[in-house]
Amino acid sequence: MVTAVAGCGRDALDREALVDPAACEGCHADHVREWSGSMHAYASDDPVFQAMNRLGQRATSGALGDFCVRCHAPVAVAAGLTTNGLDLDDVPRSMRGVTCIACHQVATVTALHNGGLTWSDDDVMLGGLDEPQATGGHRSAYSPLLDSSVMGSSDLCGACHDVRAGGLAIEAPYAEWAASVFADPVSGVSCGGCHLAGRDDVAARGGPTRRVHDHRMAAVDVALTPWPEILSQRDAIDRDLAGVVSARLCVYPTGGGVRVEVMLDNILAGHAFPSGVTHARRAWVTLTAEEGGVITFERGRFGPGEVIAATTADTWVMTSRFLDDGGDEVTQVWDARAIESSLLMPAVTRDPDDPRYYHAQTRSWFVAGQPERVAMSVQLEAVGLDVIDALIVDAELDPALRQRIPRHLLRGTRHEWRRDRDDSCAP
Repeated sequence: MVTAVAGCGRDALDREALVDPAACEGCHADHVREWSGSMHAYASDDPVFQAMNRLGQRATSGALGDFCVRCHAPVAVAAGLTTNGLDLDDVPRSMRGVTCIACHQVATVTALHNGGLTWSDDDVMLGGLDEPQATGGHRSAYSPLLDSSVMGSSDLCGACHDVRAGGLAIEAPYAEWAASVFADPVSGVSCGGCHLAGRDDVAARGGPTRRVHDHRMAAVDVALTPWPEILSQRDAIDRDLAGVVSARLCVYPTGGGVRVEVMLDNILAGHAFPSGVTHARRAWVTLTAEEGGVITFERGRFGPGEVIAATTADTWVMTSRFLDDGGDEVTQVWDARAIESSLLMPAVTRDPDDPRYYHAQTRSWFVAGQPERVAMSVQLEAVGLDVIDALIVDAELDPALRQRIPRHLLRGTRHEWRRDRDDSCAP
């Protein structure tokens, strides 16, 4: 392990040092601290990833190869330290996960999926500052791929965050973004524009105040084993999820009871909600009605450890399912021939005359009686417990990890209707 540089402007780092994120800490302490708790840093240590990769290698008799690990440990793959990810525990810490040079030395994007990246092999660190300050540690240069203000910077993200297998788009956040209003070259927002929130600070210790970016890169996944910055990472996830979906709850009288209507609109995600490994994601509506202080109706109220399946009866679940040639559900990507999704898609046009402009989705339920209070919210599990259970049954995952899968509450979707307010809808 290369020790951290004591300060900036000293001796130039050799290639071994540049590869190690610890060597960056002397000058870029905040960035390294933020990154250290990110899912990029955790990418090859994540026990769910490791379990899925082991299962895939076994199920395909090794044909899976570096399909997964080329994005979860790209530097290790490029250095020839692993070919299938089964030996990641033997890979030096400096080469595990998505490290500093995995992004800051990307030379070209060769494909917008499946790790289509090439890297330089020199002492030049690339970034989004168009006038990088000289430093004795390494040479620096501007790259539009690292500049979040440039729409094309999303290509770097898409290279790993879109995944295709057998022609099937099994993860598509980049493609979803590219088809949305967020990709507009004039008024759009790049991937980094959301996931690398900006602030005014120094890019390197002793340098001038510049516009720098949060390297936590929060999304929805969290570390399930002891890891740095866990609370900070979860706070960032809670912050970003709070307003991503707009929700409206309406209650209308009808024969013998009321009709409860929930409308959801993906307003702030530049891709589907949820996105990424959507066959593992579980987002759902929780709905309860009370009359006389007693809960008379509930949907989507799941106790701790209870499975939220993709087809849970009468519950609005946002996820996707793999299907085989016969249309039957399968659980693994190597068996999938089609995908059936119930995601909330992003806006694709700002033209109100375009029929695609109104993309909110609405579901309704009949509730008998005369409820005095109806409440709703949207929650999310980044990895559904049914997926976790399957890995445990296959003896690929420690059962103790099951209880560590968090549920995220989208605070902006928590609404309550009360009969005594004389309003049909909330908010």
